[in-house]
Amino acid sequence: MRSNRHTRRASLPLALAVATALTLTACSGDDEPEGSDEATTTEATAADRLEQAHTVLAEAGSVHLVLEGVDLPDSAIILKAEGSGTMEPPAFDGNITANVSGVQADVPTIAVDGKLFVKLPFAPDFISTSPDDLGVPDPARLFDVDSGLAGLLTQTEGAAFGEQTRVGADVTQQITGTLPGQAVVDLLFVGDKEADFDVEYGLIEDDWEVRTVTITGPFYPPDDATYTVTIDQYGEPVTVTAP
Repeated sequence: MRSNRHTRRASLPLALAVATALTLTACSGDDEPEGSDEATTTEATAADRLEQAHTVLAEAGSVHLVLEGVDLPDSAIILKAEGSGTMEPPAFDGNITANVSGVQADVPTIAVDGKLFVKLPFAPDFISTSPDDLGVPDPARLFDVDSGLAGLLTQTEGAAFGEQTRVGADVTQQITGTLPGQAVVDLLFVGDKEADFDVEYGLIEDDWEVRTVTITGPFYPPDDATYTVTIDQYGEPVTVTAP
């Protein structure tokens, strides 16, 4: 009997030690922040970056851009556009290089309040017209946050990261994808609205400004052509008024 009492006394401290250890372990687990063993952040996707770029461009208020065609057929009317504009209201003030009756000409152009004012070659003053009358895209629409260049960012499908490239002094992150033809035709007034167009953006890291946009596809079917856009001078003061 004495031997059994000794055994029970020896096992009691051991049981207490085990219980104490289990209690401390449980308490320690309760103190750990939930999900501490897993990453609390996820890496941004290419689509996320395009969303950021859309916000930055939409909130800029104004930008300067250069749009230029590459591998265009002789029938192309708009060859190049350069100027500054505002997002609210969408407006443009600059020059458009156009094919006018077979002759390449720089046409001073102002687009504001749904109206188009152009100074045609050998004309002393601006004339008031409309994009539909001339069969050309409305340059003011390029600055519209929903249907303009900013709108293309959110309509891009299959966005994927590409390489990093240098554009002037800036290093840009390329993002590739496709655009529905209808969105391209609505913006640039040319193209096959039933086809998909390849698009490549160049975004400046950290602030995620869109620096370049390159769109390639059947602008003039059946052949492909390319329009490139360079965007800069975010937020610099711009005033566009009718002449």
